[in-house]
Amino acid sequence: MAEIDHALGLALDWLNHAVAADGCWPSQRVPGPPDDPVGSAIDERTPFVTAVGLLALGGLADPDQTESAALIDRSRGFLVRTMRAPGLWAYLEGFVPDCDDTACASMALSGAHPWIASGRNRTLGFAARVPDGRFRTWMAGPRADLDIDAVVNANMIGWLGDAVECRAAADFVIAACSGSAREALVFYDHPIDLAQAVARAVRRGTDSLRPALRDVSRMAAQVLEDDGAPPLRLAQALDVADALDMLPLPVRDRAIALLVREVVTHGYCRSDTIYLGVTPPAPPGCHYRSDALATALTLGALARARRRGGGI
Repeated sequence: MAEIDHALGLALDWLNHAVAADGCWPSQRVPGPPDDPVGSAIDERTPFVTAVGLLALGGLADPDQTESAALIDRSRGFLVRTMRAPGLWAYLEGFVPDCDDTACASMALSGAHPWIASGRNRTLGFAARVPDGRFRTWMAGPRADLDIDAVVNANMIGWLGDAVECRAAADFVIAACSGSAREALVFYDHPIDLAQAVARAVRRGTDSLRPALRDVSRMAAQVLEDDGAPPLRLAQALDVADALDMLPLPVRDRAIALLVREVVTHGYCRSDTIYLGVTPPAPPGCHYRSDALATALTLGALARARRRGGGI
C-alpha cells in the first residue's frame, strides 16, 4: 500500500503542475499515423482532453484532498469558458461544435453549470443524428453525415441516457462490441477506447448498453493479460474492469503494479495514442497524445486500488 500511496503523490503532483493555470489539460498533435510519425509534436489546447481528464478523475474528488479538488475546479472553469450557448463545445476555436466534445464536457460538468444541469443542450444533442438514427461526430458542416464513430455514439449515450432517440446508436455500439470494433472506429485507435466509453455509460446508469458488457469485459481482459500493453491501455482497461467488477482482482493487481512502476520511474504515466485525426486523402493524417490524460487515468486506477486494499 505504501508503494501505491507514493505513486499517487507523485502522479498528482505532476498532473497539478502539468495542467495550465486556466485549467486546460495539455495534449499534442503528431503528424502521421501512430506507427509512422512524420514530424514533431504540436501543442494543443482543447476542451476535449480537459473533459475526458475530468471524467478520469471523477472518483478522486475527495474534499479532504485540497490539491485534487483545486485541480478539478480549475479544469471545470476551462470547460465553462470554452462552452458555446446553450452548452456546446468544439474541438478548437473556429471548429464547428461536435458530439464527442459536447457529450464528454457535459458529463464532466454535470450539475456544475446551470445550462448543463437544466439540460438546455440536450435537444441539440438528440438532433445530431444521421437518417438511420446514429449520432454524427460533427454537428454541422460538409462532413456532418460522415465519420460515424462507435466511441462517439457510446459517449452520446453516456450523456443522453436511455432515451428512445438513442436506440439506433445503442444497437450500433453493441454490434461494434460483438463484432470487429476497429471497423466501427474512425477517430479512435484501439478497441479499449470503445470498451471504456461503454463502461462509463453503464456506470452512469445507462441500461441500453448492458448487452455489450460481456464483450466489453473481454476487451479489457485482453489488454490486462497482454504483457506488452502500454501503460495508458492498462489504465483504460482497469477503468473498465473496476467499473464493471467483472475481472478477478489478481489480474487487476498485476496491472496496478505495472502502473506504480511507471509512475515511480517517470513521475507520470506516458501516453499512447489517445485518438486519431482524419486528414484526407489518407487517414489517419495525424494522431494525438496526452501524458496528462494518461496520468489521470492512472491516478483513478491507483485510487480505486487503494480503496479496495488491493495492489502491491
